[in-house]
Amino acid sequence: METKSDAELVESARRGDIDGFGELYRRHYGGMVGIAYALLADRHAAEDAAQEAFAVACRDLPRLRDADRFPAWLSAICRNVARGMAASAARRVAMEAAASGAEEATPAEREIVEFVRQSVVRLPAAHREAVMLHYFSGLSHEEAARVLGVTPQAVHGRLQRARRAIAKDLNRRHADAVARIRGRMP
Repeated sequence: METKSDAELVESARRGDIDGFGELYRRHYGGMVGIAYALLADRHAAEDAAQEAFAVACRDLPRLRDADRFPAWLSAICRNVARGMAASAARRVAMEAAASGAEEATPAEREIVEFVRQSVVRLPAAHREAVMLHYFSGLSHEEAARVLGVTPQAVHGRLQRARRAIAKDLNRRHADAVARIRGRMP
């Protein structure tokens, strides 16, 4: 069976071919979830953001000037949707926190998970997206590169820098908690 390029599928979808847009959705959904997760840190919210991004893309497909740039264009839409959702969620959480008072304490293992999450969130956006696409969405370097509009080597470099930054952050900020957890491990 012949595999059509993204550009061919975009052109087909512009002509009203629902199957063409469906194939674009299948190809890029995982990547969009990864991009949204990098901003939202919540799998369900990331899936909602990815779906919303595709709805926006479907509506705005006639505005896309270069069909070859579909993955990068869709990624930008997804980032914008996720940012909007994050801002809305932040307002909601702030209101809930003010209403509920103090949060309950967490065990050391949950503390480490939170430390890693915070380290990932502190990464530059480009590194955070590469981490989410590769490690959380399971995309290869080549697939992540296509979603981000960069080379596979750039993805590899971003992942290396992200791993170093996370390790450095964890060692610097949370050495005592890491030592507690290691003390429990054989």
